[in-house]
Amino acid sequence: MTQQGSPPGRLTRRAEGDHRGRGGPDRSRGPEQPGWQRDAFGPEDTGADLPSWAGPSSYRVRSGRPADPHAGGPAGEAGVAAGAGDARPEPTGARAANRRYGRAAATRLRKSRRRVYRLCGLAIAVCVIGAVIAVFATRSTPERQPYVTTLQPGEFTTVPNACTSVSAAVLAQYLPGKGRTMTNQFSLSTQSQCSFTIDAKPIFLLLEVGAQAYQPFAAASGNGSASDNASDNLTLTKSTLAAPPKKSPLSPAQITPLAKLGQQAFMAYQRETAGNITSDVVTVLVLERNVLITVELSTQQSPGFSPAPVATLEAGAIAAARNVLAKVLTQPTA
Repeated sequence: MTQQGSPPGRLTRRAEGDHRGRGGPDRSRGPEQPGWQRDAFGPEDTGADLPSWAGPSSYRVRSGRPADPHAGGPAGEAGVAAGAGDARPEPTGARAANRRYGRAAATRLRKSRRRVYRLCGLAIAVCVIGAVIAVFATRSTPERQPYVTTLQPGEFTTVPNACTSVSAAVLAQYLPGKGRTMTNQFSLSTQSQCSFTIDAKPIFLLLEVGAQAYQPFAAASGNGSASDNASDNLTLTKSTLAAPPKKSPLSPAQITPLAKLGQQAFMAYQRETAGNITSDVVTVLVLERNVLITVELSTQQSPGFSPAPVATLEAGAIAAARNVLAKVLTQPTA
Protein backbone atom coordinates (compact mmCIF):
# COMPACT_ATOMS: atom_id res chain seq x y z
CA MET A 1 0.00 0.00 0.00
CA THR A 2 1.38 3.33 -1.02
CA GLN A 3 1.83 5.77 1.76
CA GLN A 4 -0.20 8.90 1.42
CA GLY A 5 1.77 12.07 1.54
CA SER A 6 0.97 14.90 3.80
CA PRO A 7 -1.55 17.41 2.43
CA PRO A 8 -0.07 20.52 0.97
CA GLY A 9 0.38 23.43 3.23
CA ARG A 10 -2.35 26.08 3.20
CA LEU A 11 -1.52 29.28 1.42
CA THR A 12 -3.26 32.52 1.74
CA ARG A 13 -5.59 33.32 -1.10
CA ARG A 14 -3.39 36.25 -2.06
CA ALA A 15 -0.29 34.11 -2.30
CA GLU A 16 -2.19 31.47 -4.14
CA GLY A 17 -3.45 34.01 -6.64
CA ASP A 18 0.12 35.31 -7.10
CA HIS A 19 1.44 31.87 -7.92
CA ARG A 20 -1.31 31.15 -10.40
CA GLY A 21 -1.14 34.55 -11.96
CA ARG A 22 2.59 34.09 -12.66
CA GLY A 23 1.96 30.64 -13.99
CA GLY A 24 4.52 29.05 -11.56
CA PRO A 25 4.02 25.73 -9.86
CA ASP A 26 2.40 25.51 -6.50
CA ARG A 27 5.41 24.60 -4.39
CA SER A 28 3.45 24.74 -1.13
CA ARG A 29 2.01 21.35 -1.86
CA GLY A 30 5.38 19.67 -1.71
CA PRO A 31 6.43 16.90 -3.99
CA GLU A 32 3.68 15.46 -6.06
CA GLN A 33 2.34 12.28 -4.44
CA PRO A 34 0.58 9.76 -6.63
CA GLY A 35 -1.32 8.38 -3.69
CA TRP A 36 -2.84 11.73 -2.96
CA GLN A 37 -4.10 12.10 -6.44
CA ARG A 38 -5.66 8.65 -6.36
CA ASP A 39 -7.41 9.02 -3.00
CA ALA A 40 -8.01 12.77 -2.67
CA PHE A 41 -11.47 12.57 -4.17
CA GLY A 42 -12.27 9.01 -3.42
CA PRO A 43 -15.46 7.69 -1.89
CA GLU A 44 -14.16 8.11 1.64
CA ASP A 45 -13.53 11.85 1.13
CA THR A 46 -16.31 13.88 2.75
CA GLY A 47 -14.94 17.19 1.66
CA ALA A 48 -14.33 18.35 5.21
CA ASP A 49 -10.58 18.79 4.65
CA LEU A 50 -10.69 20.13 1.10
CA PRO A 51 -8.06 22.76 0.45
CA SER A 52 -9.09 26.34 0.19
CA TRP A 53 -8.30 26.50 -3.49
CA ALA A 54 -10.91 23.78 -4.21
CA GLY A 55 -13.79 25.77 -2.81
CA PRO A 56 -16.45 27.42 -5.04
CA SER A 57 -15.60 30.85 -3.72
CA SER A 58 -12.75 31.22 -6.20
CA TYR A 59 -15.34 31.55 -9.04
CA ARG A 60 -17.80 33.80 -7.35
CA VAL A 61 -19.87 35.85 -9.74
CA ARG A 62 -19.13 39.55 -9.41
CA SER A 63 -21.02 42.22 -11.30
CA GLY A 64 -22.64 39.64 -13.54
CA ARG A 65 -19.27 38.02 -14.66
CA PRO A 66 -17.33 35.16 -13.09
CA ALA A 67 -14.21 36.45 -11.37
CA ASP A 68 -11.01 35.05 -12.82
CA PRO A 69 -9.01 33.75 -9.87
CA HIS A 70 -5.92 33.33 -12.10
CA ALA A 71 -5.86 36.93 -13.31
CA GLY A 72 -2.79 38.76 -12.17
CA GLY A 73 -2.54 42.30 -10.96
CA PRO A 74 -4.84 44.31 -8.77
CA ALA A 75 -8.00 43.11 -10.54
CA GLY A 76 -7.18 39.48 -9.95
CA GLU A 77 -6.25 40.16 -6.40
CA ALA A 78 -9.48 42.00 -5.76
CA GLY A 79 -11.44 39.09 -7.27
CA VAL A 80 -9.68 36.60 -5.05
CA ALA A 81 -10.06 38.71 -1.96
CA ALA A 82 -13.75 39.26 -2.64
CA GLY A 83 -14.34 35.58 -3.30
CA ALA A 84 -13.82 34.47 0.28
CA GLY A 85 -16.71 32.37 1.49
CA ASP A 86 -19.79 31.31 -0.48
CA ALA A 87 -21.40 33.56 -3.14
CA ARG A 88 -24.08 35.69 -1.53
CA PRO A 89 -27.52 35.96 -3.23
CA GLU A 90 -28.41 39.15 -5.07
CA PRO A 91 -30.14 41.65 -2.84
CA THR A 92 -33.92 41.53 -2.87
CA GLY A 93 -34.19 45.21 -3.95
CA ALA A 94 -32.22 44.59 -7.14
CA ARG A 95 -34.38 41.64 -8.11
CA ALA A 96 -37.53 43.71 -7.56
CA ALA A 97 -36.05 46.49 -9.67
CA ASN A 98 -35.30 44.02 -12.44
CA ARG A 99 -38.84 42.67 -12.29
CA ARG A 100 -40.27 46.18 -12.39
CA TYR A 101 -38.07 47.05 -15.36
CA GLY A 102 -39.30 43.92 -17.17
CA ARG A 103 -42.95 44.74 -16.52
CA ALA A 104 -42.46 48.35 -17.67
CA ALA A 105 -40.79 47.15 -20.87
CA ALA A 106 -43.66 44.72 -21.52
CA THR A 107 -46.19 47.49 -20.92
CA ARG A 108 -44.41 49.79 -23.34
CA LEU A 109 -44.35 47.02 -25.92
CA ARG A 110 -48.08 46.42 -25.56
CA LYS A 111 -48.81 50.16 -25.90
CA SER A 112 -46.58 50.40 -28.94
CA ARG A 113 -48.41 47.49 -30.56
CA ARG A 114 -51.76 49.10 -29.81
CA ARG A 115 -50.61 52.35 -31.41
CA VAL A 116 -49.48 50.48 -34.48
CA TYR A 117 -52.84 48.66 -34.69
CA ARG A 118 -54.76 51.93 -34.32
CA LEU A 119 -52.68 53.66 -36.98
CA CYS A 120 -53.12 50.73 -39.35
CA GLY A 121 -56.88 50.74 -38.78
CA LEU A 122 -57.05 54.48 -39.36
CA ALA A 123 -55.06 54.17 -42.58
CA ILE A 124 -57.38 51.43 -43.83
CA ALA A 125 -60.46 53.53 -43.02
CA VAL A 126 -59.01 56.54 -44.86
CA CYS A 127 -58.28 54.37 -47.91
CA VAL A 128 -61.81 52.96 -47.92
CA ILE A 129 -63.40 56.42 -47.61
CA GLY A 130 -61.16 57.76 -50.36
CA ALA A 131 -62.11 54.88 -52.64
CA VAL A 132 -65.84 55.48 -52.05
CA ILE A 133 -65.46 59.21 -52.76
CA ALA A 134 -63.50 58.44 -55.92
CA VAL A 135 -66.24 56.08 -57.12
CA PHE A 136 -68.97 58.66 -56.63
CA ALA A 137 -66.84 61.45 -58.09
CA THR A 138 -66.06 59.55 -61.26
CA ARG A 139 -69.57 58.31 -61.92
CA SER A 140 -70.81 59.47 -65.28
CA THR A 141 -73.86 61.58 -64.49
CA PRO A 142 -75.29 64.02 -67.01
CA GLU A 143 -74.36 67.58 -66.19
CA ARG A 144 -77.39 69.58 -65.21
CA GLN A 145 -77.86 72.75 -67.19
CA PRO A 146 -78.33 75.91 -65.11
CA TYR A 147 -81.29 76.90 -67.30
CA VAL A 148 -83.80 75.40 -69.70
CA THR A 149 -82.65 75.25 -73.31
CA THR A 150 -85.70 73.72 -75.03
CA LEU A 151 -89.45 74.28 -75.08
CA GLN A 152 -91.20 72.60 -72.21
CA PRO A 153 -94.30 70.39 -72.58
CA GLY A 154 -97.37 72.51 -73.32
CA GLU A 155 -95.46 75.48 -74.71
CA PHE A 156 -96.42 76.60 -78.19
CA THR A 157 -94.10 76.04 -81.12
CA THR A 158 -95.91 78.42 -83.53
CA VAL A 159 -98.39 81.28 -83.58
CA PRO A 160 -101.33 81.86 -85.95
CA ASN A 161 -101.36 84.42 -88.72
CA ALA A 162 -102.42 87.68 -87.12
CA CYS A 163 -104.28 88.88 -90.22
CA THR A 164 -106.63 85.88 -90.21
CA SER A 165 -106.99 85.65 -86.45
CA VAL A 166 -109.43 88.53 -86.02
CA SER A 167 -112.92 87.59 -87.08
CA ALA A 168 -114.84 89.51 -89.74
CA ALA A 169 -117.61 90.20 -87.19
CA VAL A 170 -115.25 91.99 -84.84
CA LEU A 171 -113.79 94.02 -87.71
CA ALA A 172 -117.24 95.00 -88.95
CA GLN A 173 -118.39 96.04 -85.47
CA TYR A 174 -115.41 98.07 -84.36
CA LEU A 175 -113.97 99.20 -87.71
CA PRO A 176 -117.14 99.79 -89.72
CA GLY A 177 -117.46 101.42 -93.11
CA LYS A 178 -115.89 101.20 -96.47
CA GLY A 179 -112.23 101.80 -97.17
CA ARG A 180 -110.84 99.43 -94.47
CA THR A 181 -107.38 98.21 -95.37
CA MET A 182 -105.24 95.38 -94.06
CA THR A 183 -101.47 95.32 -93.94
CA ASN A 184 -99.54 92.17 -93.18
CA GLN A 185 -96.48 93.62 -91.52
CA PHE A 186 -94.77 90.24 -91.09
CA SER A 187 -95.77 86.66 -90.55
CA LEU A 188 -93.33 84.07 -89.25
CA SER A 189 -93.82 80.74 -87.54
CA THR A 190 -93.16 82.23 -84.10
CA GLN A 191 -94.15 85.86 -84.67
CA SER A 192 -96.90 87.54 -86.67
CA GLN A 193 -98.20 91.11 -86.84
CA CYS A 194 -100.98 92.70 -88.89
CA SER A 195 -102.77 96.06 -88.97
CA PHE A 196 -106.28 97.16 -89.99
CA THR A 197 -107.05 100.81 -90.83
CA ILE A 198 -110.16 102.95 -91.42
CA ASP A 199 -109.14 106.32 -92.83
CA ALA A 200 -112.32 108.04 -94.04
CA LYS A 201 -113.52 111.35 -92.72
CA PRO A 202 -114.79 111.82 -90.09
CA ILE A 203 -113.37 108.46 -88.78
CA PHE A 204 -109.77 107.39 -88.35
CA LEU A 205 -109.25 104.04 -86.58
CA LEU A 206 -106.13 101.88 -86.41
CA LEU A 207 -106.12 98.27 -85.13
CA GLU A 208 -102.75 96.54 -84.70
CA VAL A 209 -102.62 92.83 -83.75
CA GLY A 210 -99.55 90.83 -82.89
CA ALA A 211 -98.64 87.43 -81.45
CA GLN A 212 -95.21 86.08 -80.55
CA ALA A 213 -94.08 82.67 -79.25
CA TYR A 214 -91.02 83.25 -77.08
CA GLN A 215 -88.15 80.80 -76.84
CA PRO A 216 -85.99 79.80 -73.85
CA PHE A 217 -83.60 82.54 -72.83
CA ALA A 218 -80.74 82.24 -70.35
CA ALA A 219 -81.21 85.78 -69.03
CA ALA A 220 -84.90 85.24 -68.33
CA SER A 221 -86.17 84.88 -64.80
CA GLY A 222 -86.83 81.50 -63.23
CA ASN A 223 -85.13 78.70 -65.11
CA GLY A 224 -84.97 80.63 -68.37
CA SER A 225 -87.86 78.78 -69.98
CA ALA A 226 -89.86 80.17 -72.89
CA SER A 227 -92.81 80.89 -70.58
CA ASP A 228 -90.56 82.82 -68.20
CA ASN A 229 -89.21 84.77 -71.14
CA ALA A 230 -92.73 85.72 -72.29
CA SER A 231 -93.72 86.69 -68.75
CA ASP A 232 -90.66 88.95 -68.48
CA ASN A 233 -91.63 90.72 -71.71
CA LEU A 234 -95.16 91.23 -70.43
CA THR A 235 -93.79 92.88 -67.29
CA LEU A 236 -91.37 95.02 -69.33
CA THR A 237 -94.13 96.25 -71.65
CA LYS A 238 -96.36 97.06 -68.72
CA SER A 239 -93.66 99.13 -67.01
CA THR A 240 -92.95 100.98 -70.29
CA LEU A 241 -96.62 101.84 -70.70
CA ALA A 242 -96.84 103.07 -67.12
CA ALA A 243 -93.69 105.18 -67.44
CA PRO A 244 -92.96 106.18 -71.06
CA PRO A 245 -89.50 107.50 -71.94
CA LYS A 246 -88.82 111.22 -71.70
CA LYS A 247 -90.05 113.33 -74.63
CA SER A 248 -92.47 110.55 -75.58
CA PRO A 249 -95.75 111.84 -77.14
CA LEU A 250 -97.62 109.24 -75.04
CA SER A 251 -98.90 109.92 -71.55
CA PRO A 252 -98.37 107.46 -68.69
CA ALA A 253 -100.86 104.63 -69.07
CA GLN A 254 -103.85 103.94 -66.87
CA ILE A 255 -103.57 100.18 -66.35
CA THR A 256 -106.51 97.88 -65.60
CA PRO A 257 -106.11 94.14 -64.98
CA LEU A 258 -108.29 91.84 -67.07
CA ALA A 259 -109.72 88.63 -65.60
CA LYS A 260 -110.56 85.43 -67.43
CA LEU A 261 -108.40 86.29 -70.39
CA GLY A 262 -105.44 83.95 -70.76
CA GLN A 263 -103.13 83.28 -67.84
CA GLN A 264 -102.52 86.98 -67.32
CA ALA A 265 -103.86 90.09 -69.04
CA PHE A 266 -104.25 93.83 -68.56
CA MET A 267 -105.51 96.90 -70.46
CA ALA A 268 -103.80 100.28 -70.70
CA TYR A 269 -105.19 103.65 -71.83
CA GLN A 270 -102.98 106.53 -73.08
CA ARG A 271 -103.27 109.86 -74.93
CA GLU A 272 -100.85 110.74 -77.67
CA THR A 273 -100.19 114.31 -78.80
CA ALA A 274 -98.19 115.18 -81.90
CA GLY A 275 -98.60 118.76 -83.12
CA ASN A 276 -102.28 119.47 -83.65
CA ILE A 277 -103.17 115.76 -83.69
CA THR A 278 -104.44 114.02 -80.58
CA SER A 279 -105.06 110.28 -80.38
CA ASP A 280 -106.63 107.98 -77.81
CA VAL A 281 -104.80 104.63 -77.58
CA VAL A 282 -106.03 101.44 -75.88
CA THR A 283 -103.61 98.50 -75.52
CA VAL A 284 -104.47 94.97 -74.38
CA LEU A 285 -101.79 92.39 -73.54
CA VAL A 286 -102.56 88.70 -72.96
CA LEU A 287 -100.10 86.06 -71.76
CA GLU A 288 -100.71 82.39 -72.51
CA ARG A 289 -97.78 80.13 -71.62
CA ASN A 290 -94.95 81.25 -73.89
CA VAL A 291 -97.13 83.37 -76.24
CA LEU A 292 -97.69 87.09 -75.74
CA ILE A 293 -100.64 88.68 -77.61
CA THR A 294 -100.65 92.43 -78.19
CA VAL A 295 -103.68 94.34 -79.50
CA GLU A 296 -103.74 98.12 -79.90
CA LEU A 297 -106.77 100.12 -81.06
CA SER A 298 -106.54 103.88 -81.49
CA THR A 299 -108.57 106.80 -82.82
CA GLN A 300 -107.44 110.21 -84.05
CA GLN A 301 -108.80 113.69 -83.44
CA SER A 302 -107.64 116.28 -85.93
CA PRO A 303 -109.12 118.75 -88.38
CA GLY A 304 -111.78 116.83 -90.24
CA PHE A 305 -111.71 113.78 -87.92
CA SER A 306 -113.76 113.10 -84.81
CA PRO A 307 -112.54 110.71 -82.09
CA ALA A 308 -114.38 107.49 -81.21
CA PRO A 309 -115.51 106.89 -77.60
CA VAL A 310 -112.82 105.35 -75.36
CA ALA A 311 -115.26 102.65 -74.20
CA THR A 312 -115.69 101.55 -77.81
CA LEU A 313 -111.93 101.35 -78.21
CA GLU A 314 -111.59 99.23 -75.07
CA ALA A 315 -114.35 96.81 -76.12
CA GLY A 316 -112.90 96.46 -79.62
CA ALA A 317 -109.37 95.76 -78.35
CA ILE A 318 -110.58 93.10 -75.90
CA ALA A 319 -112.71 91.42 -78.60
CA ALA A 320 -109.78 91.27 -81.02
CA ALA A 321 -107.53 89.85 -78.27
CA ARG A 322 -110.04 87.09 -77.58
CA ASN A 323 -110.06 86.18 -81.28
CA VAL A 324 -106.29 85.89 -81.42
CA LEU A 325 -106.13 83.88 -78.16
CA ALA A 326 -108.64 81.39 -79.55
CA LYS A 327 -106.42 80.89 -82.58
CA VAL A 328 -103.29 80.52 -80.46
CA LEU A 329 -104.86 77.71 -78.44
CA THR A 330 -105.18 75.67 -81.61
CA GLN A 331 -101.44 75.83 -82.37
CA PRO A 332 -99.08 72.81 -81.87
CA THR A 333 -97.18 72.54 -78.59
CA ALA A 334 -93.95 70.90 -77.46
